Amino acid sequence: MKTSVKIFVSLVLVMILGGCEKEANRKLLNGFFKYEADGAPINITEGILLNENTFTCTISGDTSLQIMTSKIYDGAGFYLKDNKGIKDGTYTLNQFNKGFYLHPKDFKTYTTTYVKTGTLTFKRGTFQAKTLLNTMEGTFDFIATDSTTGKQVHVSNGSFLMELKIK
Repeated sequence: MKTSVKIFVSLVLVMILGGCEKEANRKLLNGFFKYEADGAPINITEGILLNENTFTCTISGDTSLQIMTSKIYDGAGFYLKDNKGIKDGTYTLNQFNKGFYLHPKDFKTYTTTYVKTGTLTFKRGTFQAKTLLNTMEGTFDFIATDSTTGKQVHVSNGSFLMELKIK
């Protein structure tokens, strides 16, 4: 075998095995996102197959945070923006830093407003197995409103542990 072919095959094997190792690390992390929507318990875990659960936690430039989860047509998440930088701590969820809920019965997105608010508390960390993963864990509670009908949903007893992707 030519040297260039050997190098190419070696690189492909490293990429495949490295991807499997990171995926195994995610499974060891055992991430979760759970809450109650008007008292009904919801538990969303990271999906591995295409079109499974949405399970993302991304911070961009240390000034914006986006957490999105969904399980079929039920989900929740947050959009935070802070020009001074997103830091560990407690944030008020309102019309600017939004908490949202995806309602599985009417397929609408309910969000926090300037009147109906909530809180999100989180901290960053790391998880070490064979490779290092950035993590975020926290708790949340908020009231989300359908802007058209005024209908409200209380999202309570929320907690999560997720891999944090840094952009």
